[in-house]
Amino acid sequence: MTATMMKKLALAAVAAGLAFPAVPALAEYPDKPITMYIGFNPGGAVDTTARLIQRNLEKELGVPVVAVQKPGGGGTVMATTLMHDKPDGYTIGMGASAAFVLAPLLNSDIQFELDGFDHIATVSYPQDALVVRADSPWNTYADMIKDAKENDKALSLSSQVSVSRLMAIAIEEKEGVKFNIVPVKGGKAGIQNVLGGHTDLTWGASGWHGQVKAGEMKPILSLGYVRNPDFQDIPTLQELGIDYAFVDTFMLSAPKGLPEDVKAKLSAAVKAALTPELAAELQSKMYLSADYRTPEETLDYLKMQREQVKPFVEKMLAQ
Repeated sequence: MTATMMKKLALAAVAAGLAFPAVPALAEYPDKPITMYIGFNPGGAVDTTARLIQRNLEKELGVPVVAVQKPGGGGTVMATTLMHDKPDGYTIGMGASAAFVLAPLLNSDIQFELDGFDHIATVSYPQDALVVRADSPWNTYADMIKDAKENDKALSLSSQVSVSRLMAIAIEEKEGVKFNIVPVKGGKAGIQNVLGGHTDLTWGASGWHGQVKAGEMKPILSLGYVRNPDFQDIPTLQELGIDYAFVDTFMLSAPKGLPEDVKAKLSAAVKAALTPELAAELQSKMYLSADYRTPEETLDYLKMQREQVKPFVEKMLAQ
């Protein structure tokens, strides 16, 4: 090959390179900070779950996870905000199942349905209970029902969420007793009402454990599907013959339309983030049980909850 021919080939190669510039490699997800909305105020069970898992998610994903509080409406403000964000994996939200399951059934103004999101993973759930003062004459559910019937007594219930109101409907229907519902803002207010003697009982997902340990309150039943791990002597409502259960489970969700590989990476990161050490922290700080579920399992759980509560929601709306 002559020098002239080699020069022509070299020039042709340069020209080809100019005509077809190199395509830059796509950045691997994630390559920038992720925003995590928290659907409740600081200090509560959902916020505690979010703050504890935040640091482990940063380790697993290799980018900062920036927590942004979006409280209001029992988690519906966060869900509504999340719904309108871009489904690229850079905005996620820590919320509770009641916002996705109950809110659309109870309020026709809610703009979303439970399957209008890509739910990434279930993270934790609380050990809930119906609690009374320690000096209450009721030690069991049977004591409470017997007293109400024999003395024609309405049971006063401090209620901060629809979960406990639906529970009251289920008990009224089965036992023929009456509840007087006293609305309160937050579980702490419900506990204060009971301790102050203003109402007979309240339901709490968290916050009651300290009072029980201090000897100020006692639990008489749980709304869980199984008994509370740390309070095995408390029966569930279903065990007592009442066809109602609801555990306001905490989960991470994203706007609908998340790429499958991004959803899989986020879900795997949550699973890895729920270390035994983190599970122990959740339990010691708020009596929360770590409970990883896949996106599919999380959606199935939400649908199961919706079907179980629907009949009682319809009765409540008809009242």
